[in-house]
Amino acid sequence: MRFYGRERELQLMEHLYARAPSFLVVTGRRRIGKTELIKEFCRGKPALYLYVDANKSITALMEEFGRLAAEALNLPGYIRTDTPETFLEFLFSYDQPLIVVFDEFQRFLKIHPSFISQMQRFWDLAGRDSHLFIIISGSSVGMIREIFLLGDAPLFRRADNILTLRPFSPRECFVILGDLGVQDPVEQLNLYLLFGGTIYYYTFLEKYGCTNLESALDQLILSDLAPLGREMSDVVVEEFGREYATYYEILGAIALGKRTLKEIADLVSLPSTSLPPYMRDLVDLLGIIEYRVPVTERGKRSKMGRYIFVDNFLRFYARFIYRNMSLYESGRFVLLKGRILGEWKGFSGWAFEEMARTLLARNLAEGYEEIGTWWNRRGDEIDLLAFGPEGSLAIEIKNRDLTLGEARAILAALGEKIPLIKGLAGPVTTGIAARTIEGREELATEGFYTADLGDIRRI
Repeated sequence: MRFYGRERELQLMEHLYARAPSFLVVTGRRRIGKTELIKEFCRGKPALYLYVDANKSITALMEEFGRLAAEALNLPGYIRTDTPETFLEFLFSYDQPLIVVFDEFQRFLKIHPSFISQMQRFWDLAGRDSHLFIIISGSSVGMIREIFLLGDAPLFRRADNILTLRPFSPRECFVILGDLGVQDPVEQLNLYLLFGGTIYYYTFLEKYGCTNLESALDQLILSDLAPLGREMSDVVVEEFGREYATYYEILGAIALGKRTLKEIADLVSLPSTSLPPYMRDLVDLLGIIEYRVPVTERGKRSKMGRYIFVDNFLRFYARFIYRNMSLYESGRFVLLKGRILGEWKGFSGWAFEEMARTLLARNLAEGYEEIGTWWNRRGDEIDLLAFGPEGSLAIEIKNRDLTLGEARAILAALGEKIPLIKGLAGPVTTGIAARTIEGREELATEGFYTADLGDIRRI
C-alpha cells in the first residue's frame, strides 16, 4: 500500500534534517504508523535503522548495531562496537550527514538504562559538532515521557521536537478505503468502525482483497490462517509477558462496558486497589485505553473518571474474540460470525459516537473553551458538551436514521438534562447528530443544532 498523509510531520522532519545536527522523538501507540513514517522520510537519504530488541543483551545489541552500520555505510571491515560507549563514539565521530533511528528506544530502560545517560553525555559534549539527525521512536508514551519530559529525565530538553502521531482521521481513512476498492459508503463506515484510524490494519485489507465488513471478518479474523487472529495476544504478551492474563481480563471487562475501577475489579475478581498499576500500563505503555472525566470536571480531582477504549479493533477483539475464545479455538467461525453481525449495530454504535464526537469537537474547537462528554453519578449523560463564555452547546449522537418524531423526543430528553449540569453559564443550544435526520431543516429553523453523516464525513 502506498504511503498516505503525514504531510506536516514529513515537513517537520525535513526541516530538522536540513538543520542538522538535530534530535527528534517520534511516539504514538502501536500500529499507528511510526516506522512507516520514518521509512518514508529516510527514503533516498543516508540512514541507519536500529531496532532495540528487548530479548537481546546490550552486548548482542551493540554487536548487531556495529554490523548494521558497516553494511549501511559501506565501510570496509567490521566496526568494533563492544560497548555502548564505543558504538556512540563511532556515531558521533562519523564525518558525513547521517540519520540514525533507534526504534523502541524506551526498551533501553530495561535492557541497559545507562545507555540513555551515555547518549545524553555524547549529545551534550559532541552533538553540536556532529552530522547526525537522531530519531528516537517509541510506542510506550509513558516511558518516552519518563526519558524526555520529566524534569529529572536523562534526556530532558535534548530533543528539538517530540512528535506524537495520532490515528488517521475518518476522512483520511475513507479516502484510503476508496483507493482500496471499497466504494460503498456503508461499508467504508463499517470498516472504519472496526479498525479506526490505525493504518496498519488497512494494509491487510489491500493484501487480502477485503472490500466489506464480512470479507474482512472472514479473511482477516475468523480463520485458522487469519493474520489478525492473535492480534490482542500479540500486543499484550509482547509488552507484558507472563502477566498477560490479567491485562486480558481487564480489557475484556472494559469491552463489556465496565468503566470504573470498581466495576472492572468486580468482573475480574481482583481488589480495586490492585488495579491502578495495570491501568497505568494500558494507558501509558500501550495507549489503547484512556481515562476520562466529565468535561465539567477537568482540572479538578474528580472521582467520576471512566476507562474507555481508544483503539477500535482491540475493543472489538476483546469483546468478540477474547470473550468467545472457546468458539474461536474450536474453529466454529460461522457461529461466531453470526454473533458478531447480529450484535454489530449495537456494538459499533459506541465507535460511531466516538468518531462523531471527535470530528464535531474539531469543528467546534474555535468557538468553545472546553468540549467533551458529560455525565453525573445518577447515570445521566450527554454525548457532547461544549461551553465557553458566550454560551454552551449540548449534542446527542445516535448511530441510526431518525424520523422527525424521534429527533424531537431525543432533543426533549436532552433539554431535561441541561438543568442538571452545575455551573453552566450563558445560553445553551441543544442539538443532535445521527446518520440521517428527517426534517433537519425544520429543526434548524427552530434553533437546534443538527449534523448528519454527510456533514460528519466532510469534517
